[in-house]
Amino acid sequence: MNTRPGSPPGARHGSLPWEAGPGVVDDAPSPHAVHRPLSVLPELLRLGLGEVPHEVARDRPDPPLERFSYPGVPMVELRRARQWTPERGGLCGVQANAHTIATYQALDLHMARYLGAPQLSTWVTFAKYAAREAGSWIRLLETMLNLGHLGLGAGTYARRLRLSRSLLTLAHQDGLLPALTSVVLGRLDGDRTGASPLADAHRLASLLSERRQMAWAMRHGLVEGNTEMYHRVGFAFDVFLRAESAGSDGRVALQEVIASGALEDPQGYLQAGFALYREAHLLGLLARAPRLPRDRQWVLESCRRHLVHEGNLLIALQEQALVLQRPSIFAHPVLHALLGAVRPGHLRMTTTARPGGRGHDGFPMLPEGGNWADFEARMGVRDVTHAPDRPAFAYPIIFPGTPPSEARYYVVDTNRRGTIVDLLTRYLAGPAGEQLQRGCPRDIHPL
Repeated sequence: MNTRPGSPPGARHGSLPWEAGPGVVDDAPSPHAVHRPLSVLPELLRLGLGEVPHEVARDRPDPPLERFSYPGVPMVELRRARQWTPERGGLCGVQANAHTIATYQALDLHMARYLGAPQLSTWVTFAKYAAREAGSWIRLLETMLNLGHLGLGAGTYARRLRLSRSLLTLAHQDGLLPALTSVVLGRLDGDRTGASPLADAHRLASLLSERRQMAWAMRHGLVEGNTEMYHRVGFAFDVFLRAESAGSDGRVALQEVIASGALEDPQGYLQAGFALYREAHLLGLLARAPRLPRDRQWVLESCRRHLVHEGNLLIALQEQALVLQRPSIFAHPVLHALLGAVRPGHLRMTTTARPGGRGHDGFPMLPEGGNWADFEARMGVRDVTHAPDRPAFAYPIIFPGTPPSEARYYVVDTNRRGTIVDLLTRYLAGPAGEQLQRGCPRDIHPL
């Protein structure tokens, strides 16, 4: 028995199908895969919590007043931004980031319409702000690399000065200065020889080339992570919503795309997450049925919140491990070291604008300390792989380059603040969630 976010206060579930763990095993199970969960509708009928209309029982069509229509969003090839250099030009990381944010914003609005009222935050609600935060760092790094490419000629002085001023202004506005300062000071402390100021100066001068390589490594990792999430999860949302809008089953559409090789889902977490979204959509139809008793509506809405939260968590778990823990991204020694040098309280994700132009709200990232590049710290989970009493509902995770036999098992740790689990829980529903959904990330453009 366990309590999950989105459940009524104090509620504890023992045998409901969606509480059986991260997924339900099919006839030919993989010990490290999550499969489509069972429908909760039969269980609700058994508990006498609602009656399924005939059209819902056969999955389609929706009632006329809730007909869902999705026009689609343009999915553009953004991976070419990884090849950008100041010399070569082309699509830069900031431009790719701006398109990613706009796509997530559109998908978020359509997912809100698909799920119906009351509003609930889905993966794209959080992703649009997370992508914008990554964009601030990408812009900082690409501008620094552009400055290094300009050289010291008189003809470039005015442009260098303008870029430098703009860089400092935007770094301040984006809230990057505290984190950037702590990283720089940490690296300088490590580079000092202690012999003499002159020896330290020579040592630091000799490291300029190394610093440039570090900037490139960080820029490449952030752009790769940003564009890969777009092409994986953004693409999955588009496929799912197109099928649902056409009166088809979005789960089947995803299965077909995955079977074709156009999308990877090695543990089935994407399919399981979207199956839970679809179930929440159907429960919403039940909960909004005319003349439904208030107590039944309350239970249905509680189940619906749980399903969306679990869907968000499944998608986040797989993508954070599969994409961001690549050796070229957060597992890269440079990115891992740089993020590890950020002092507690200096990382935050900027969210929505405050009234009256008084800045923006933000979500503190690991304010009590921890390296954001570490999967366990970032997600807000605890490794129970070798625990003698490992819970049956632990989530198996396979990291890049790791065979399935070496999967790690994690449980959610709700006691950690500033983690992804904390973010998904805090902004799932209610005024905080609605503010996140209705808000838009700040504009971003190259300098």
